[in-house]
Amino acid sequence: MYPYDFKPEQKAINFTEVFVVMPFDSKYDNIFNKLIDPATKKANEILNYVGQQALSSKRTKEDILTNSGWINVLEHLLTAQVVLGVLTDNNPNVFYELGIAHVAEPKTRQILIANKGYKPLFDTKDLIFYEYEDNLESSIEPLALRIVEAIKNYKIAEEKKINLARMLIGPYEFEIVMLHNNTPNFVLHTSPHGRTEYEGVLKIRQGKDYVDGAFERHVVAIRHLCQCGLLGLNTQTKEGIVYFSYHWTELGNSVLHLMDLITFEELKRRRESLPSFFR
Repeated sequence: MYPYDFKPEQKAINFTEVFVVMPFDSKYDNIFNKLIDPATKKANEILNYVGQQALSSKRTKEDILTNSGWINVLEHLLTAQVVLGVLTDNNPNVFYELGIAHVAEPKTRQILIANKGYKPLFDTKDLIFYEYEDNLESSIEPLALRIVEAIKNYKIAEEKKINLARMLIGPYEFEIVMLHNNTPNFVLHTSPHGRTEYEGVLKIRQGKDYVDGAFERHVVAIRHLCQCGLLGLNTQTKEGIVYFSYHWTELGNSVLHLMDLITFEELKRRRESLPSFFR
């Protein structure tokens, strides 16, 4: 599977995963068991993350030369909240996987570590990495703080993006938000029958005065919400018939959550069921 063609099954960022890119050999197990995993647990303490929100470190030891092993690695590289790379011994598989991460994801979601005195190769000399001590226990808290910083920086960037999207919601768009926030997707047919049906539902829910001109308003509002990235059009063809619906995107659902219109549990559920191209 070539990375360019790969589409992860996970439809959005896994906010609880720290994916560790490191050599498979068992001689490196201590780095994971005595440094990275404890540092992830320490980061949870600092962030006060518990239960479903808690971070966990994930390492795959599957052979990436097999199709299933490589697909598993790609899945985690593209969806983990944080990718943590171990540069120790300049393992070629590690560099290849980190190269994919560097291209596909922002550097704020990546942490690189290496042994004390590590000498980088000429083409990686400008990469910023943390040197862990021979006494791994003494490096747990410093690494935990780097994980915390990566999480906080990502959250700040996401919150800015979500708040900016919220600022683009006008009165017509607000009507759509309030009418359709309770479902992950909805349909607006433009045929006469569809229009009559849509206005009939609105009349029951909102009253006749609201319905006058509502269809035109909502067509304009949906187009604008699509342009802003809060809604996306999904289509499916069955037996020559095209079925469509408008889905709240990853960004759209995040805005709904910010506005307290859906719970965190509902946000998570929608992320997991969202068509991949709305991620």
